[in-house]
Formats: sequence, structure tokens, C-alpha cells
Amino acid sequence: MVGPISVRRAAAFAIVAITAGLTIAPASGDAGLDREVAALERTVIEHPEDLRSCADYRQRIITSGEYDRSIKLLERLTARSGSGPNVHISLALAYVDKVPVVSPFRRIFLGQDAMRALSRAIEREPSLVAYYIRGLIALYYPEAVFHRARGGIADLERARALLAGQPVRPSYARVYVSLGDGYWKVHDLARAESIWNDGLNRFPADPALRARLANRGSDLDRVVEHALDPATRMDTSLQEIFAPLPAH
Repeated sequence: MVGPISVRRAAAFAIVAITAGLTIAPASGDAGLDREVAALERTVIEHPEDLRSCADYRQRIITSGEYDRSIKLLERLTARSGSGPNVHISLALAYVDKVPVVSPFRRIFLGQDAMRALSRAIEREPSLVAYYIRGLIALYYPEAVFHRARGGIADLERARALLAGQPVRPSYARVYVSLGDGYWKVHDLARAESIWNDGLNRFPADPALRARLANRGSDLDRVVEHALDPATRMDTSLQEIFAPLPAH
């Protein structure tokens, strides 16, 4: 039996959701999970430009497997007049979160949806994060069929250019890793190794850069192919972005 206080709280939340032009997904049957997800959703609705809140929400959705729930919510938030760049980045990552659990055919369209969302984010405000993610997604497509690697390289080069003047974060090694992977994908191994070496000089402890430079031939191919396998879940938690800067 539901008490009067619970009814009032539920009614208040329903009014907030309707006022926001949103509908909340039906309960999953796990009361504790539903309460936790609903609380995260309230925060996302109130602060759609907060990348950390949206990332926390999406990570909880990954554990529950309710990918369409986060996608639908973020799609509605991006459709709002005046929506900012970050909610479009969060929507792109919600599409990416679903990629490993769908068919190869469906992955093609999820990737396209994610890239469109990132393009909208870049239209609103060009950023290292948006260029990096859009560039990386392009590398996941089979080059013989889609020919997206050059576009991905261009985005990753833009991301690298935006690193200039930024405080050094270990997560920025990813730009060098992925940019080198892009050149590997278009069979420019000399350029790939140059990028990876440049990255290792800047981030000598990065294991991904070390792995690429420690391998040759088919062993290197396996390292990069595994990294660009759509069935391998991409870390979309953004935790490296929110981590404190290293002490000097």
C-alpha cells in the first residue's frame, strides 16, 4: 500500500516531468534501482549541461541495461530550445553505450546518430571532447566500406591542436593513441609511429602508447583492431576528465 507522502512525492515528480516536457520510463521492477535511476534522472533534467551528472546517470544505465531509457531522455533534452553543447555530447555517449549490445547492422546507425549529436555540439561550441569522440567513432567503421578514417583523423588533429595551452592531464594521451590508430587505419604506419612516439614522450607511463610501440606487424594489428572493435565497450565515464590535475 502506498502512503499519502509517497503519493504526494510521486505526483510532484510527475508535475516536474510534465512541465519539463518529458516522460519518465516505466519502472523496471527493482524498487531500489528505480529510485536510484529516478534520482539521477531528476538531476539530469535539472542540469542537462553537467557532463558529470549525465555521465553518472549513463553509467548506472549501463549496469541496468536500460539503454533506450537514457537515450530517450537525452533526446528530449537536446530537443529543447536553447540546448547547449554538453547535453548533445551526453546523448552521443548514450548511443555509444548501447553499441556493444546490438547487432553489427544496428551499430552502424548508432554510430551515425552519435556523430550527428557531436556535430550539433560542435556547432554550439567546438571542444576537445566533442572532436575527440567524433573522430574516434569514425575509426570504428570498416574503412573498405565507409571510408571514414580520414574524417576521423581530421577531427583528432583538431583535438590535438586544442591541447595546446591546456593543463596536462593523463587522459590526453588518448588523443595521441587514437590519432596514431587513425593513421594506422589508412596504412600510414610511419606517421602512426611518429604520433605514438610523440605521445609517449609527453605521457611516458601510458600503457596504450607503450603497447603500440612495443609491437610490430600482426601483433600491432591485433592491438589496434581490438581497440577499435565495436564489441569492446568504450569507457564513457569521463572520469579522467573530472580527476584532479596531477601535482607538480
